[in-house]
Amino acid sequence: MLATDVARPHARSATYAGLFVVTLTTLMYEIVLTRIFSVTMWYHFAFVAISVALFGMTVGALIVHLRPQTFTDDKAKRQMARFSLAYALSMAAAIVVQLSVPFVVELNAAAMLSVLFTCIVISVPFVFSGIVVCLALTRFPDKVNRLYAADLVGAGLGC
Repeated sequence: MLATDVARPHARSATYAGLFVVTLTTLMYEIVLTRIFSVTMWYHFAFVAISVALFGMTVGALIVHLRPQTFTDDKAKRQMARFSLAYALSMAAAIVVQLSVPFVVELNAAAMLSVLFTCIVISVPFVFSGIVVCLALTRFPDKVNRLYAADLVGAGLGC
């Protein structure tokens, strides 16, 4: 028996629906952040949300890639459910924390730390989202085309 012949988990309809909802809300969260930043900070900080989203999702994918012993095929569905829940809870918490951090309009260490802290806080949900998307697209290779379609439709509707 070859290593590639090992039984892989199969994507169920819940996997497609979960991926759809996670990507839909990830893009909605990103757009909400651009609006919040343009009101609570200067308008050009809205573009920081896009960079933080890309950073966070990449960190999530790297975590999955660098920890293969943790993210195994047999645990993929449970882990996707757990990280989806962590994503939802962290998104609500991140918005509350981000709105409570004062934006200081000065060029000093406190102002820079406040912006850095804000970026770290808002990136956490994107890390969890990146883990979910990475698990979905890498642990169900026989249905990656359909999963990617669910990902793109969700993200598109989220916009």
